[in-house]
Amino acid sequence: MSDLAAAFAHAGAPVTLRNFPAASYRVTRERIREFALAVHDFHPAHWRDSAAAALGFPGLIAPPTFGSIILIQAQREILDTLVPGYDPQRILHADQLLDPVRPLVAGDRLTCRAFFESFRHFAAYDVLAIKTVLTDQRGAVVLTGSTALLARTGEGAPGPARPTLPGPLRPATLSRPVSLRMPRTTLDFDALRVGSEIPAQVIELDRMDLTRYARVLGAADDRPAVIAPGMLKLGLAAGFLSAWSGDPSAVLRFRAQFAHYTHALRVPPDQPCPIEFRGRVTSLDARRRKATVAVEARADGRRLFGYAAAEMRFPALGL
Repeated sequence: MSDLAAAFAHAGAPVTLRNFPAASYRVTRERIREFALAVHDFHPAHWRDSAAAALGFPGLIAPPTFGSIILIQAQREILDTLVPGYDPQRILHADQLLDPVRPLVAGDRLTCRAFFESFRHFAAYDVLAIKTVLTDQRGAVVLTGSTALLARTGEGAPGPARPTLPGPLRPATLSRPVSLRMPRTTLDFDALRVGSEIPAQVIELDRMDLTRYARVLGAADDRPAVIAPGMLKLGLAAGFLSAWSGDPSAVLRFRAQFAHYTHALRVPPDQPCPIEFRGRVTSLDARRRKATVAVEARADGRRLFGYAAAEMRFPALGL
């Protein structure tokens, strides 16, 4: 049994760990730049080796939500394998939690593990929670993710199948990995106050951006994308925070809810859709030099997140 499997077993999760086609993934310079372009993240460290080196990395670093490419592929596979029969058009991405330990770097070889964390039926929906873990070539955890999906099955009717799992489902737990790296932000943490506002940024999203994002996810068909998926919107928000802090590795946790009081962002075919991002510091931890930042995104006056926030770390005094 691997150390990771032992950790899950010790946590009381009898769900069998499985490797999926996304289990083997190599991070390349080309993939980093392709993803950065799709999410409008133009931080220099995603594009130039010299900028990445200035932050202490041996090669180009990937945008903070780059690992979602692999996580989404694993989620697709676990649904196809264990819960066959769902219509992808009836599955709503409700909630996403990402805990990056360090930025992914060009040359990384990643392994992905994915498994069910919980499964229940509520009203007209099946509610599925999937946990995914990325480890690097040394076996170190570099990213964990927890995803909540709502699969609409019809009023009071269960879905077409139930996951076949060994033993009863109990919530699985995994200790949150700790990042030991000190970010090199361009902000003065001591100047931040609860309520401090992040300058607004407007990003114009068009159909080509949707196509690029679908391609980096490995879309299996050529149907034109018209609606911006939740993880694309979260990638845009991550770039917004990186531009503000000066270091993409400053973010220690992302949390976003997509299902409540939000709308599907439909991008018109003939013109870009402007999205305005704003942020506000909601809490500060002076001892750990951490800040929690709430992010708001609006298009046509409507919210794109029910809730979105990031925990960010800042360098110690004198560093």
